[in-house]
Amino acid sequence: MVAVRNELAMQAGFPRETASATAPCPPAYLEYLWYVSLVYAMLGQAWGIVIPSVGGLLLVVIAVACFQRMGTWAAHVYKPIVWALATGILLIAIQLLFHEEDQQALSEGIAFVGWIATLIIAQSLSLRPGFLQRFALVALAIGIATLPFIKMSGGGDMMRAGASGTGIANPNSLGMWFGFCAVYFIFWGLECRKTDLRIFAWIAALVCLYVVMLTVSRAPLLAIALACVVGLRSALKRSFVPLLSLVLLTSLVYTSGVFDEKIDYYMTRGAEESGREKLWPKALERILNAPFIGYGLGDIQLPRSSGNGYINPHNGLLHIALGGGILPVICFLMYLKRVGIGAVQLSRTAQAGEATLLPPLVTFAVFEIMVLDMVFMSPWTVVVFGLVAGTVSADAARRSMSVRKMVHRTQGQ
Repeated sequence: MVAVRNELAMQAGFPRETASATAPCPPAYLEYLWYVSLVYAMLGQAWGIVIPSVGGLLLVVIAVACFQRMGTWAAHVYKPIVWALATGILLIAIQLLFHEEDQQALSEGIAFVGWIATLIIAQSLSLRPGFLQRFALVALAIGIATLPFIKMSGGGDMMRAGASGTGIANPNSLGMWFGFCAVYFIFWGLECRKTDLRIFAWIAALVCLYVVMLTVSRAPLLAIALACVVGLRSALKRSFVPLLSLVLLTSLVYTSGVFDEKIDYYMTRGAEESGREKLWPKALERILNAPFIGYGLGDIQLPRSSGNGYINPHNGLLHIALGGGILPVICFLMYLKRVGIGAVQLSRTAQAGEATLLPPLVTFAVFEIMVLDMVFMSPWTVVVFGLVAGTVSADAARRSMSVRKMVHRTQGQ
């Protein structure tokens, strides 16, 4: 496996890196079958090929196949995401035991089952060399495939883009999807050794950034900025020339005026209230009134300030707490803690290769989770968090092995 990983890294333009072969890798067909399920989920409706329940069943079947493939290694492989799995299982159990079923609760429950399946799939596939790179390319391809369905809506001084009929139809969802791709390809370009791959990566990043600007969604743009602050901090030390090239390219595109109109839209939207300053206190008040079991997956939404309809709380933690109380939130926070520890470790130790891409991607995802509802279920969030959480187990294993070797040496003496 080490030789394969190194060969793929060199083909992608990364320096050689070492890895230890432990758990069995899932076969390639499971990875590609998962990509097919993602394409179906994101584009099936737009293409007119939706068959009820097929997408969900396919996801569960792939998850079961991945789990079976792990065999006796399952506990070790899924340990990094055990708190995330506990979050989903607890929410579903609390809903079934304490709350009434309705259409909204059923829809949310199916989403959490899909999240659990995605967690299992992504954590299994993370054992395959080059998984993050292939996933990012598939995510970019899916994003490009949604472009023909983009429609501008709104009025007056602001128009927003949404991919009508796709799985990322909402402007915020569209912005998040392309925001992830933008962050990945910005830093992939910095890590590439080959000039042609670097040019491809940065052109892809600029296209993705342009689509994010079209959505006029503030959260993805701010998350990209934070991710760049985190990622460029270490890149500046070892990639000054590529970084300078990126800054010059970005400056050239900016001075061309391509983004001028979109910046005006952001200026207009920046003067608007986000609504979260009113939503979050309402959500916290409701949570305090039912802290242990929440209100059920069918009663998460809050009344709008205008009195016209209901809206989600726009925060992943509040969403979970309203649905199932504080126990699932505690589990989810433990999951985030593990991811945070892994990101910090990588930012200190990763010198080259795809490991250096993970801290800025984590920064992007965490910010999005804090300002939007279902981001933690997004495939790109699950993939990135799974890879980073796994570094904690890997680091612990290395320390344990070092201690055992030291003990053996001492005993030998």
